[in-house]
Amino acid sequence: MKNKIIRLSKIISHAGICSRREAEKLICNEQVKINGKIFKEFSICNNEIQTISVSGKELTREKNRVWIFNKPIGYVSSNKEQKNQKSLFRLFPNYIPRVVTVGRLDIMSEGLMIVTNNPAISAFLENPKNKIKRKYLVNVKGEITKHLIEKTKKKLLINGEFYRKIKLEVIFSKKNFHSLEIELSEGKNREIRKILSYFDLKIKKLKRIQYGPFQLGSLEIGNLKEISDKKLSIFLKKVKFKNENNFW
Repeated sequence: MKNKIIRLSKIISHAGICSRREAEKLICNEQVKINGKIFKEFSICNNEIQTISVSGKELTREKNRVWIFNKPIGYVSSNKEQKNQKSLFRLFPNYIPRVVTVGRLDIMSEGLMIVTNNPAISAFLENPKNKIKRKYLVNVKGEITKHLIEKTKKKLLINGEFYRKIKLEVIFSKKNFHSLEIELSEGKNREIRKILSYFDLKIKKLKRIQYGPFQLGSLEIGNLKEISDKKLSIFLKKVKFKNENNFW
């Protein structure tokens, strides 16, 4: 890596110690040392770093890890719970390290969630510029016409917001009930719900089954499964992902 000014809080966060905001508090409280000396700045040139320690513990370069998780309905994708909401993080086993989710599924949606120990992987997979495909099974009530399907093949303007074209395929129909397979690559907040609502379709079930090369398969609801090092390495190499865990 070329000499580069980087945020120290980002390094600490990506090492799985705490959030960036919490890392900045540790810096202010003189709990962070660079090369054995207390460091009070928030940024540093990467070539100046030999060792980093936080609260007396030296950081190590953790390998990239990714899990797939089958999210049940009734859980929010945030690790913060409000009112009567339950976080899906409470379903994770204690043995996994500090992790972040890749994107979100709303409380009434279910299916595939990607979980990783490296926030840079999460950011890469979420970024619309990288055009990572997501696939969903959606049950709806309402009328589906050829005109509707054709309109979803083009960019849509809904309530002042543009949405990229999606791939919508009807896999089962009976009267006004339809099972759809929807593929998209943008992943805006509640994107499928907003698009289908625009066409007066009422969602009865929304389940994500694929995100990039990662598929839900037969993984049972509420279960977590780690992706093998080999499969993850092949994917990261294919998409030319830059391992931002190696800051120094």
